[in-house]
Amino acid sequence: MSSQMLNSKIAEPYAAALLDLAVSTHTLDLVSADINDLFEIFSNNKDLQSYLANPLYSHESKKAVLNKILVPLYFNQNTVKFLMVLVDRNRINLFPSIAEKYLQKVYDFVDIQIVNVKSAFPIEESQEQELISALRKIINAHEIKLVKTIDKSLLGGFQVKFGSYIIDASLKAQLRQLANQLQVSFV
Repeated sequence: MSSQMLNSKIAEPYAAALLDLAVSTHTLDLVSADINDLFEIFSNNKDLQSYLANPLYSHESKKAVLNKILVPLYFNQNTVKFLMVLVDRNRINLFPSIAEKYLQKVYDFVDIQIVNVKSAFPIEESQEQELISALRKIINAHEIKLVKTIDKSLLGGFQVKFGSYIIDASLKAQLRQLANQLQVSFV
């Protein structure tokens, strides 16, 4: 079993517990915003991740570092307590996986579909709105949230991934298809 799959399995109950806590205390919006912000902080700070994952540092020092980050940002108490539980249980290194699982559970809970869009160039606002409009006809969701990434290897066009579906409208895919057709015709 790969470590990513193992991390995902371990993250699942923590994400579910956080969702239950947020729903039962009527703080879903606040906790979700906090987790989004923390996910960004963790993603952009590899030094923080490696410090928190290092077993040589004590739980108290890890909590002190987290408090220095959390206190000025006024995070919800449920979020802060949850992070401290992760430190106590030596699971803080799994926070990015837990955050992804949690956010997916929240989006499922409020009927938001996450759609990953890869494009060779940044998508303009008008193109984004057209894409969302077209996706609404395909996807039965209350709201669609686009997660956009730039991939120059696509050469042009875009790839859309949601659920188990992939729509590949990239120039790279079209060239690959053309090359396959040319190989077939020469054989």
